[in-house]
Amino acid sequence: MKKHKLLQSKHSGILLPLFSMNSKSDFGCGDIGSMSQWLDIAEEMGMDILEILPINEMPPGTNCPYTSMTAFAIDPIYISIKDIENLSPEIKDYMESAQFKSLISELRKKDYIDYDAIKKIKFDILWRQYLYFKRESDLGRISKKSFDDYKWYNGYWLNDYALFRRMKDVFGWISWTHWEEKYKNRDKNALEKFEKDNQDQVEYFKYIQWEIDKQWKKLSDKAKRKGIKFFGDLPFMVNQESADVWSRPYDFRLDLEAGAPPDAFSADGQKWGLPAYNWPKVQENDFEWWRLKVKKFAEFYDIFRIDHMVGFFRTWVIPKDPSLKPDFDLKDEYLQEKRGKDFLKAVIKASDMLPIAEDLGVIPDYVYKTLKELNVCGYKVMRWEKNKDGSYKSPEEFDEISFATTSTHDNEPMSLWWEITPSKEKKLFWEMVCEGAKEPLPHSYKSARDRVLTKAFKANSCFAVFPLQDIIASKERVNEPNTVGNHNWSYRIKEDAESFSKKNAELIKFVRHLSERRK
Repeated sequence: MKKHKLLQSKHSGILLPLFSMNSKSDFGCGDIGSMSQWLDIAEEMGMDILEILPINEMPPGTNCPYTSMTAFAIDPIYISIKDIENLSPEIKDYMESAQFKSLISELRKKDYIDYDAIKKIKFDILWRQYLYFKRESDLGRISKKSFDDYKWYNGYWLNDYALFRRMKDVFGWISWTHWEEKYKNRDKNALEKFEKDNQDQVEYFKYIQWEIDKQWKKLSDKAKRKGIKFFGDLPFMVNQESADVWSRPYDFRLDLEAGAPPDAFSADGQKWGLPAYNWPKVQENDFEWWRLKVKKFAEFYDIFRIDHMVGFFRTWVIPKDPSLKPDFDLKDEYLQEKRGKDFLKAVIKASDMLPIAEDLGVIPDYVYKTLKELNVCGYKVMRWEKNKDGSYKSPEEFDEISFATTSTHDNEPMSLWWEITPSKEKKLFWEMVCEGAKEPLPHSYKSARDRVLTKAFKANSCFAVFPLQDIIASKERVNEPNTVGNHNWSYRIKEDAESFSKKNAELIKFVRHLSERRK
């Protein structure tokens, strides 16, 4: 397959989740306004890639971006309230009040991201803003043509999402599988009556997505001017309690859960609590849901990460019936390879975005073969790449069509890895970094960082993208798999963007030098 234009040159970038992007004006969680400021940091570092994690809306009580309640809608926590067009005077006054400032100050002081508290504040403000917009547009003082155009263009997902979102509120967030039959089974007349009875509230959820869309377009325009590409993440699955599973039940198997088989990192395997795909139906409609998802996010990203790439070739499924054993949904390797290849071809054709495959873990050889045939980058995690004799592979030897990095969001940053890894292993790694020279092993990653980054930036890979923690030598994790709690998905840069830039001026200058050498 023809090489994507982004594969014809070398790129460097940072991985920083949107929720981690601290700014003086956020509510205790990074938002689109924050991201605009961190774009400036990426530019200062000479980077042309900014990678983020999934940004789809999560249900209440959930902080994991890989279990969203929609594959299309953006989580309202990411809207920048101060940047809403035609913001009502009442809201502006409220945001200047001592009461509001105190509330936000307390949220920003927390050592974790209080997703539910932040969203409650934003939802309350957005409801008042929607009523103001409705009143002003009804009086002809604000045009609603752009909103109407947005609803028409995005109707293929927006209508079901907004209806589902309102129904969840009305029915107290019980599972949609426990709704009345007429709603659960999507009786046309019942849904039309519900929407008519809840017209403003359904429109409200559409309005929020429109405002987010406008803010992201401005952000994208800024990134284009700076020559920076957005690298987003499209999760393998969605939550069972999602607008997608409710509106497209034929694409999913509610009697099976997706997961991962036992491996070196998880002796019992992983159970994700997400419904498995109904692959025969998904293949019959040529991966329609995924093609629509890719089409939508081409409006947001230039590059997208395909989460759990191997799952499209073969999925580890766990029956809800305890008498049945977990297993792969396909046994025949020919059929596994065919399905994965067909999927990749379909999503590649669906947009101009470049796909990058998360191909970590236990991966059959035919997956690597398929990625190579289709010119799709796979991952090269520097500390996991070894030669047959046990020595570490130099990044200069990585395949050109690959994505080089030092860590992922699911494992410990380099600073922590340096602490927990046996000295013998670290010496092997350090020997590779020092290109064979016998130099003393540094006591900490912070002492080794400049040499490690210098080596990492030399990667032959088209992409060299690093978590910001590995650049600033932080030990804080984004996620610790198989654990639940506020410590996950709560990583925040301690300084706001402006303070970070001033505090790390020399480091930024050093990273810029490494970035420019790759071009």
